[in-house]
Amino acid sequence: MTPLAARPDRQALELLSDVEIVARVRAGEPALYELIMRRYNRRLFRIARGILGHDGEAEDAVQEAWVQAWFKLGQFRGPGGFPGWLCRIAANQALMRRRRRHLVPVPLDVLDRPANMEAAMADPRSPGNDPAASLHEQQLRHMLERAIDQLPDAYRATFMLREVEGLSVAETGRLLGIAEATVKTRVHRARRLLQRDLGGGMAAALRGTFAFDGERCDRMVARVFERL
Repeated sequence: MTPLAARPDRQALELLSDVEIVARVRAGEPALYELIMRRYNRRLFRIARGILGHDGEAEDAVQEAWVQAWFKLGQFRGPGGFPGWLCRIAANQALMRRRRRHLVPVPLDVLDRPANMEAAMADPRSPGNDPAASLHEQQLRHMLERAIDQLPDAYRATFMLREVEGLSVAETGRLLGIAEATVKTRVHRARRLLQRDLGGGMAAALRGTFAFDGERCDRMVARVFERL
């Protein structure tokens, strides 16, 4: 299987729609699954992270979700709705793990895996960045992530999907199995808790929290392909 990075048509492949990529994967081009993974790794991680509240558990859930999605590609009925289909698989995997957590204690080495914060923050050494401004952004994002982690489970999951990942109220409700009115209520209450703890500047830092790119994204792709 030729790595995508080595293919001269990589740029053209990245312009394919989700449905086109799925069709070509099913027709015998498994390497193209990497495109889908890189396209949605962050979204699936944020969904799982919001539900589980721990980086290590969330990464494990996303990895399992990608493996399940691979074997269920034949069940996807397009042409639209592929992101939602993936998100439901990831959300179900995370919810299942959260339910299981109450029955079987989670290993301490999973709960204690450190968050890879540097991937979520601007590198103050990179060209064009103001070191002082970058440091302030890093500190603010770190504080915001810690504050989000302290939210009650239901508020955190809803807030992550709606405000951090930017899903619609309807999409968030479908993924969590709750009414749209409940989504709005939980997000409002979560915002009030965060604003109480953090004050101003929350909106500016929100979109950069819980990033999933660079080395983390590469690692996820490699681990999934090892299992396929």
